[in-house]
Amino acid sequence: MNSIHTLIILVNSLTKTEKRYFHLYSNLQSGDKVYISLFNLIDSNTSPEDLYSCFCKIQNGRNFEAAVKHLYRTILDCLVKLREKQDIQARIFNYISKANILFEREMYDEAFIELDKSKKLASMYENDPLLLLIRRIELKYLSALEFETISEKQLINKQMKVNEVIKYAKSLNQHTQLYDILKHRLIHKGYIRSDKQKEDLNDLVLSELYLIANSSYRSFEANKLHLLFQATYYLNVGNYKLAIQYYQELIGLFNENQHLILNPPIYYLSAIQGVLDSLYVAGLYRETSFFLSKLEALTIGEYSTEFILHVKTLVYIYKSNSLLHMGHFEQAKKLKERQEEELLKKITSLRLETQLSLYLSSAILCMYTKDYSQTRKYMKKIFSLGKLLHTFPTYKIARLINLLFQAELGNYEFFENEITSIKRNIQFEKHTYITEKLIFKFVRDYPLPSYEKARNKQWQQYQKDIQKIKEDKYERQLLKTFDVLSWIENKITRRSLAEILAEKSQSY
Repeated sequence: MNSIHTLIILVNSLTKTEKRYFHLYSNLQSGDKVYISLFNLIDSNTSPEDLYSCFCKIQNGRNFEAAVKHLYRTILDCLVKLREKQDIQARIFNYISKANILFEREMYDEAFIELDKSKKLASMYENDPLLLLIRRIELKYLSALEFETISEKQLINKQMKVNEVIKYAKSLNQHTQLYDILKHRLIHKGYIRSDKQKEDLNDLVLSELYLIANSSYRSFEANKLHLLFQATYYLNVGNYKLAIQYYQELIGLFNENQHLILNPPIYYLSAIQGVLDSLYVAGLYRETSFFLSKLEALTIGEYSTEFILHVKTLVYIYKSNSLLHMGHFEQAKKLKERQEEELLKKITSLRLETQLSLYLSSAILCMYTKDYSQTRKYMKKIFSLGKLLHTFPTYKIARLINLLFQAELGNYEFFENEITSIKRNIQFEKHTYITEKLIFKFVRDYPLPSYEKARNKQWQQYQKDIQKIKEDKYERQLLKTFDVLSWIENKITRRSLAEILAEKSQSY
């Protein structure tokens, strides 16, 4: 990534508050402020191609590269200064720095006062790594003063507290490792779709339970990691009732410890997403509104532009999916008209998986409403990113949905190579999935019979597999994204897809 592109991303990521602070900060700086012209050009959405020429016109040929470097450094310095006022970790470091300065000047009492302030903050916010550093600095100070002010008993007590922090930090680190490995497996290997795949997680599950059983540390962080681990595990193995329970406990934990929610609140966001995902897979679309409002509340916080855009995209996707699953196609189209354009303008600022989910959500809406030219456009967007996305479960789902789409278009020659390719991936995963087999069978039946009697007979032939999928908890993850079963029923029986989905959503 070249320097100007990096700078543009950085400027566009700034919040209104950060931009205001940048201007205030710049006004306090001495010397030539050529870089402000460059900032204003980027902030006014001047295209990257025109930046150089516009800058040279304003600054009479001044050094563009120097301005780029200066602006980049100034913005980072500004953000660090701003962070000092907002970030607890920065405040703790500030106290530590003051303590060190005072100690060097032999102002020992004052140094210990500043160190105590940092210790209180680190304890309050459960920042064990910094608390460990502070306690070690305290012992270093006492050693330098030859332990004049404390007894041996007090010294041993302080050393034991260091050992306690090390023990707690080790336990939390182990917990974090287990959760991270669980997430990594699920992201790169996909949803749990069999008992064998569930058993492959036993090493992590047993390790986590052992950790909980043998740890006396019951901090916010420890409880958070435990609930996150359990909720994520149960969501992905198909126990949605328990998943919702753990996610709700997690949200309650956050509500009781508002001061410990990170900025941005990534774990809080994970908890809300977890509840919503569980409700979607369970088919409880009408119970999502409360948690969607929690999600929407995050879009008005003082967070980075990227985080807010990410959350706005999630809100749109969840709302759109809810409306589609309940058969409210016209409402979904209106939502798309109101919000999609704004999101697509900034889509490159989103994580790749979120980009994929946004495109796929739009493609599904267009498929449901038979706007096939737009469906083709979104599918092209997805597959143009294929090499970057192929490990994501959502990409695998997109390939299956595209098979159904191509069948609708009559591109029958497309099937065999694509089915062979998908089967190759499935064989690699060493499991045969009922839903995938059903889709392969269905597209190969195209063109579908035109006579009602033949269609009724065909519909009867599909009932057994459809019932298996309905009863199998491992097969329901795909249906969360795209209701294959309702799609097949619509195509064979020619009943309205909206009616089928509406009836189904009311039956849960």
